[in-house]
Amino acid sequence: MKAIGEVLSSSITELVAECWQQQNDSGFAPDLPERPRFGSFLRVTSADNALNIFAVVCDVSTGPHDSTHRPTALKMTRDQLRMEQPHIFALLRTEIYATVIGYSNGAVYRTGLPPHPPEVHDFVYKAIDEEVAAITEDLDFVRLLSRVSRVPSDELIAATIREACSARGGDYDFLVQAGQSLAQTFRDDYDRLSSVLRKIRPD
Repeated sequence: MKAIGEVLSSSITELVAECWQQQNDSGFAPDLPERPRFGSFLRVTSADNALNIFAVVCDVSTGPHDSTHRPTALKMTRDQLRMEQPHIFALLRTEIYATVIGYSNGAVYRTGLPPHPPEVHDFVYKAIDEEVAAITEDLDFVRLLSRVSRVPSDELIAATIREACSARGGDYDFLVQAGQSLAQTFRDDYDRLSSVLRKIRPD
């Protein structure tokens, strides 16, 4: 699987990664890089520590590389920009902010904080369905996400459970188990529990 970016900074609990720009034949980035969905799962392969570290995307930010190259409104559609000013996309960078929820060494998957953080410049991949299913088998990841402060944690928990359910082919039994875990985590906050349960309800 092709990496989508690399780690810029990290700790035991979180990481920041930059998405790679893809260049076309002219040397310009044709558009913004591929960006992972909010609540989706990432894998960081940390060869130095012999670990695969799993994290959940809690924010994605796109902006200029520095304060001297700020974007301005050009009154052009994205297709027009691609044709007439493709270089402007190279002036932007996309950063991913992710919360660490587990790790694996070999075939053993563990929910919780890893013994070592990812290393700076480690490559970042989108986790495949089998990896998502394995790392979310233990629903303790819900408790870790409930403490996220960068974004509304209820929204993040709901998005992550939907992603984990999708990785299982829409398994309704998993949603039932997730609901039971939520009831335990938010047993003292009925309003919050009800809010998250509504957000994970199947369409």
